[in-house]
Amino acid sequence: MKSKFTRLFNRMLSNKGYTIDQTILIVAIIAILITLVIVTVGWQLINRSSGTKAGAQVKQIEDANGQFFSSQRVWPHQALTSTATATQNMQILANNGISTWAANINQSDLRNLIPGFKLSGSAIYHGFGSGGIITQQANRFLASMNVGTDTRMVVQFAGVPLSEALEADRAIDGVEGFDVGRVIYGTSACLNGTAGGNVTAPSEATGGTVFLCYAANTVG
Repeated sequence: MKSKFTRLFNRMLSNKGYTIDQTILIVAIIAILITLVIVTVGWQLINRSSGTKAGAQVKQIEDANGQFFSSQRVWPHQALTSTATATQNMQILANNGISTWAANINQSDLRNLIPGFKLSGSAIYHGFGSGGIITQQANRFLASMNVGTDTRMVVQFAGVPLSEALEADRAIDGVEGFDVGRVIYGTSACLNGTAGGNVTAPSEATGGTVFLCYAANTVG
């Protein structure tokens, strides 16, 4: 006994018209296939969206550094009466809790250049995973990072899920490489007071979170 599908395809080959039931069946099959495609693509986009957002956020901080320099003609680490700490370099961009501005800073032109980031006390936080502090300092990556030896504003996100660091790496550097390129990440901090980029290989065994660092604006 021929199946309903066999009779359907035979009718299609015979160039005869379809019954209402057959038309409904064809439409239902097409709808199911479309739904499966949408669900598959949708989940891929959802799984990648956080990492893509992490890449966008380090770029946002890079843009904010550029805006600050355009306005004040100095970089954040040069904006205080003494050398700014890695935490203060982010406070400066948010115009949050700073009272020791250098004499050449036009305070009337100061504003929050990083809206959307969480401010808590004297620190700026990201919202990936359980959240973590954002810092930056004038530093350089090791020569082995293949970024060059010039000094940059190096942005660091602490406590970023490894999966999101991988996505940010792909989005910015084009390939995955925890210790190569403008995006590096590992289980040790890359803002270590000396040449940046000295990270430890990431591992899911450590809880799946890493320090994510980005070599942003060239400052020297």
